[in-house]
Amino acid sequence: MSKERNVCIIGCGVSGLSVAKLLQQHNWKVTILSESDPRIARNDPTFSSLFPAASVIPRSVNSGEIDSIFKESLSHFDALYERQFPGLKVHEHFELFASGKDCPGYAQYMDGFSPLEEFRDSFHPTHSRIAIQAGWKFNCYFCDWSLYYPALLNSVLKAGAELQIQSLGKEDLKDLPFDIVINCSGLGSVELFDDPNGLLYRGHLLQILDAPILKNPNGDIVSYNFSPGTEIYHTESGNAQDVYFYPRSDGWILGGSRQEGRLDENGKWIGEQTITPNKKIDGTVIPEQMYTLHKDILQESFGMEIDRFTKRKVKIGYRYLRKNEDGLRLEAEQMHNRLFIHNYGHGGAGVTLSWGCAEKVLKLLLEHVS
Repeated sequence: MSKERNVCIIGCGVSGLSVAKLLQQHNWKVTILSESDPRIARNDPTFSSLFPAASVIPRSVNSGEIDSIFKESLSHFDALYERQFPGLKVHEHFELFASGKDCPGYAQYMDGFSPLEEFRDSFHPTHSRIAIQAGWKFNCYFCDWSLYYPALLNSVLKAGAELQIQSLGKEDLKDLPFDIVINCSGLGSVELFDDPNGLLYRGHLLQILDAPILKNPNGDIVSYNFSPGTEIYHTESGNAQDVYFYPRSDGWILGGSRQEGRLDENGKWIGEQTITPNKKIDGTVIPEQMYTLHKDILQESFGMEIDRFTKRKVKIGYRYLRKNEDGLRLEAEQMHNRLFIHNYGHGGAGVTLSWGCAEKVLKLLLEHVS
């Protein structure tokens, strides 16, 4: 076995932990720096890894490397699923649209991919008043975050990673006692590394606690995305919105907002606001369309009345895209007489690309270290 080597990872979200796990498998000694303790849950929108929907679908991210990264990630998820890794499940997932839609580029990689024409007459989520004109379904990996994230964190720590809780400023980077630093700080990179690209999507999530797992007539767990059309649901600037549903072990995750904006120097949201009609739940305002669209689909498709579930939580998180074109940053640079490797800007595909990006990080590392 080769001599143990040291590396520091900034960030303890899914990207940082996936990189840490892969490096441990290649005999690197890992230290993880995290601003907050990931073992303690908190409602912090900049640490959205605590409450994502976490489907393994390459959406809401921009990069010319998506195909190769996604394929690599899928191979890791295949292996984890075979090992019955906690929280990793398979859903029959539906993407449905109220207007025409071209087949997605990722279709070739999805197990059991079928266009609407092949299942229109069989079970699929429906809305009572909005006709579905296009769509597809496939079998999709899903990371139940209440189980998957703690298991991944525990696995990394059990394998010997050192977790240091500390807040870093850019002036601290030159004093880090490591020759190699892997930056998985996500949105923190704007300040830490003077990244001028701060494009965010703000998203609202409604968690319905203690709701049952929903399945199709064959007993498969079901999840969905539904795009009702701009005339029914749009942002303040007129961008079309969709809603999405994922059942987890701790209840349902109902999502459906992608508001564009940025954070100012004080962490205040500067961007699109939730427009009327809106609805306040758990002290937070969400788009009313997000709620009513789900309410109709769940009643129509599963006979589930959402209003009867009174234990609810609303959370707001950010998808950090950096910029609209080629926002994913996967590259190495020399700074402060040491090697830095950047892995951030995953948008809404942090979980999806986590293992593929970790493989890219390892490749960059080996290219620069003899």
